[in-house]
Amino acid sequence: MEQTATKGVEIMLGDPKKAIAAFSIPIAVALLAQQSNNLVDSFWVTNLGADAMAALGLVFPIYAVIVGIGAGLGIGTSAAIARKIGMGRTEDANGIAVQSLILCLIIAAVATPLLILTAEPLLMLIGAGPTINTSTEYAVPLYLATAFILLSGVMSGILRGEGAIRKSMYIQVLGAIANLILDPIFIYTLDMGVAGAAWASVVAFALSIIAGLYWYLVKKNMFIKFKRENIRFNRTHQKEILSVGLPQSFEFSVMNIFNVTFNFCIIAVGTTDAMAIYTVAWRIVYLIMIPAQAMGGAIVSACSAEFGMKRYDMIRKAYRYSVKMSILLLAAFSLIMVLLAHPIASVFTQSPDMQHMHDEMVVLLYIFSIFIPIMSLVFVGSSLLQAVNRSRVALASSFIRNLVLAIMFVLATYTVGTLTSLWWSMTFTEIFGGLLMGYWAYVVLKDAAKKDGRSWKSDT
Repeated sequence: MEQTATKGVEIMLGDPKKAIAAFSIPIAVALLAQQSNNLVDSFWVTNLGADAMAALGLVFPIYAVIVGIGAGLGIGTSAAIARKIGMGRTEDANGIAVQSLILCLIIAAVATPLLILTAEPLLMLIGAGPTINTSTEYAVPLYLATAFILLSGVMSGILRGEGAIRKSMYIQVLGAIANLILDPIFIYTLDMGVAGAAWASVVAFALSIIAGLYWYLVKKNMFIKFKRENIRFNRTHQKEILSVGLPQSFEFSVMNIFNVTFNFCIIAVGTTDAMAIYTVAWRIVYLIMIPAQAMGGAIVSACSAEFGMKRYDMIRKAYRYSVKMSILLLAAFSLIMVLLAHPIASVFTQSPDMQHMHDEMVVLLYIFSIFIPIMSLVFVGSSLLQAVNRSRVALASSFIRNLVLAIMFVLATYTVGTLTSLWWSMTFTEIFGGLLMGYWAYVVLKDAAKKDGRSWKSDT
């Protein structure tokens, strides 16, 4: 039985520039919801003191690796489904959706006990020290919920793969609202402390999964169909997911593994108080970067479908539009961050033991504003590479960027030895990394077009 094209599928298979515009707004709302969760956690936890704030930053690289694996699998699933829809192979798209869920459960079954067993020694290794008890309290609930975190990322990927971007947004917003409500209840009313912030996030992930499954298993009004015959190992479909998802997961993981080095250097130079403001600053930066991330997400869906149809001129059109818009928007939001730097710093350094970090956080926000517009090339370029099945190039570019940054951080720590030197090291390296990713996106797409007999300059 032929599957009827939904509105999302029709948009995805149409003009990619219009698809980018249509998809990026709901993706931006979803990302805003996700990033707001992080800031909400920081806001409520800040009153617990510097140790609790530092715990969020120390656990974040490990937590972000788990989220990154889920997001990577989600992107791999989204690209594979969109590509199959573009090729007119809807049954394969159905099979890929089911296989993505199976992959999540397999990975979670291996990762969860490993994370629990290594929780304390790993946190000690990355510098938890006097905050080890607080850090462990925050980490363990998140580790126990590994399956929920992975499945949430993949459920969003399935929805984006069939062009159901609004529904992907809805499940993220639902999770954000749940986290917003539950954070103060768990942290203060139930007196769970920093562990309450983690459990609130766990419930949010679970609710987003339930909402996605409701559309597919109860209402059954989606383009993708979950069929019983697909509930078996299919190496071909899993390979298609992992061809993009595995390098993308590694790319996210590489960034967060290197964060361990960055955290170590920051604590060595400025103690856990500096770690606290660095954590909050990056959460604000990620909010500002939402337009670039949203356009990147839209590129994966729209350009993967175009790649399946071999319409390389349309991919080029979508990429150029996304680069221009993301740079302009991030430049505008960076300026706003600079203008509001003092009140932002005041909000997140209000506890008595953090007030002395106010001016340092202002300086940090000023310096970070310089690299934010160029960083848009990392998100847009990486997504373009995923859409044309060149994720390994994106991984290599990300690894080089983070390796250079780690080297710069270590040099700054043991030569200049000031927090400002660390902030400038990050700024120069992120500019380099953005330009590098943008260059590879251009080169790889040009090469992909030529291999299939079309010129990069083609407008037909």
